[in-house]
Order: sequence, then C-alpha cells, then structure tokens
Amino acid sequence: MVTHKGVNNRTRAVTLERGLKQATELAEELRDMRGVLLGHEDIPEGVRGGPLALMEVADAYFGRACDIEQDILRQEREGKIRADSQLSRFRKAELRSFKEMAKSAVELGSRRLTAASLQFEQERLGRESV
Repeated sequence: MVTHKGVNNRTRAVTLERGLKQATELAEELRDMRGVLLGHEDIPEGVRGGPLALMEVADAYFGRACDIEQDILRQEREGKIRADSQLSRFRKAELRSFKEMAKSAVELGSRRLTAASLQFEQERLGRESV
C-alpha cells in the first residue's frame, strides 16, 4: 500500500483484493463479501457506519466484481481462457449473481441515505419552526 504523508488519496474507503485468481479463490472472495452485504459480518475497517455504509461497501464490491469480470472477458478474448473453463463458468454463474446482489445493495443503501436525509431535513425544519 502506498501512503502519501499519512493521507489516503484513494477513491474508496474499502480495500479490495486485486487481480485474477483461481475460480475457487474468487468464489471464497465473493462469499466473504456476500457475508458483509447480508449482515453476517461487520463492514470493513475504514468505512464509517451509518446510512452511507451499505451503499459505499456494496458499490466497492460491485466494482471488484466488474474488475474480475473484465479480467476474465479479456482473457477469453485473448484465447487464454476457454469457454468451458472454471473461470468462464464462474463468470457466467456466481459472479453474475453476485453482481446483481451488490447492485441491489447499492440501491438499498441509496434509499437509506435518502430517507436519512429527509428525516434530518424534517427535524431541522421542525426545530426552526418552534
């Protein structure tokens, strides 16, 4: 990890795996992320709790899933991975399903953020009218 005089200059608060691994290792990675999205595990360090947490984490996980998918697609195009390989089957099944789950969690997080914002605004207006 590169540090810049103690300041994190990354676009995401969530640190994710990098690169393409074997299908079984990728499945484990998705299983761990799924546990967080389903509330079985705590959110990653570096992410504050609250209404933004689900959206931020789910969006990072969705990004990682897209990263994996793009790596597999590139290798399929280059002929390094066959259509009947484990990685190709992983992309077509588990990865696709996980992307749908993560996308849904992003949408739920967005709705939670909107609801919290509306509640804050109503409370603020209520205090001003008193």
